[in-house]
Amino acid sequence: MERFGAEKCAGRILHPDEAAYLLGGNRERLPERLAGRWALREAFGKALGLGLDGWSWKELRYRNGRMHAEGALAGLLAARGIRVLHGSVSHDGNLALAVVVLEG
Repeated sequence: MERFGAEKCAGRILHPDEAAYLLGGNRERLPERLAGRWALREAFGKALGLGLDGWSWKELRYRNGRMHAEGALAGLLAARGIRVLHGSVSHDGNLALAVVVLEG
């Protein structure tokens, strides 16, 4: 994030609404919050069985403890019979942790 800046990092990995929400909030906690969103996307990719590739990170939104998919990602989830997304992000010191459960 230091190399490219918070706006560019947020714009590359987050849904535009999610990026605007984070960038409009507490700037001191922005690195921590971006790390949490990254961890959430890693956990989501693992739960989906695709890892970090094969889906658009920007089509996943997380806000106020709720996850939503849209576009091609929503279609992929529907094709796999996944109807409900659960996600949780937590921080401890310099660590960002996330858990994702996909429910069919």
